[in-house]
Amino acid sequence: MSSPPPSTTPTRRHAGLSLLALGALVASSLTLTAPTAQAADTLLSQGKPATASSQEGDAYAASAAVDGNLTGTRWSSRWSDPQWLQVDLGRSAVLSRAVLTWEAAYGRSYQIQASDNGTDWRTLRTVTGGDGGTDDLALSGTGRYVRMLGTERPGGYGYSLWEFQVYGNTDDTTPPPAGGAVRVAGSQGNWQLTVGGQPYTVKGLTWGRPSPTHPGTCRT
Repeated sequence: MSSPPPSTTPTRRHAGLSLLALGALVASSLTLTAPTAQAADTLLSQGKPATASSQEGDAYAASAAVDGNLTGTRWSSRWSDPQWLQVDLGRSAVLSRAVLTWEAAYGRSYQIQASDNGTDWRTLRTVTGGDGGTDDLALSGTGRYVRMLGTERPGGYGYSLWEFQVYGNTDDTTPPPAGGAVRVAGSQGNWQLTVGGQPYTVKGLTWGRPSPTHPGTCRT
């Protein structure tokens, strides 16, 4: 009795399962993150319009805290709580840091706040137990207006800042999406992979971004 001809079904099924397995593996464990577009931090506050809740005298106006002079000019408030100093950056910015260089009359407790319109404020950072000197504070948030809202002084004097520096960027570049649709085509040993429309070539079950020596192919 002759043997039945070999069936090709297992081969097709194997290829189909390999494709499904690869797709499942890519979908479950492959994470490709596009680089985030970021601009370098920039000093945004210097020379910008500044206002304050009060000033001790004409020589201690709010503008003196954003003139870039760290030792010669300063803003100083009246001797009461609360007091605030704010700067208009001119446009909305992504905020990263605030550096406060205090004179001897410093803020023991204060908040760094941001606003889009100069009226409605969001608190980005709260400081308690301050001891003067220079406070370099990391910020996370956005806004056009940034202010220091002083709520507690350590003594009888007001709040006095040599300089109020706000850092961040106003780059309008929109970061690319963090991922994209994964598409797999081809056959065992020669898979073609695209992620978010960018081509990749898969060899076996390895993949990666195109290498300089083999465009479209990267073995791990």
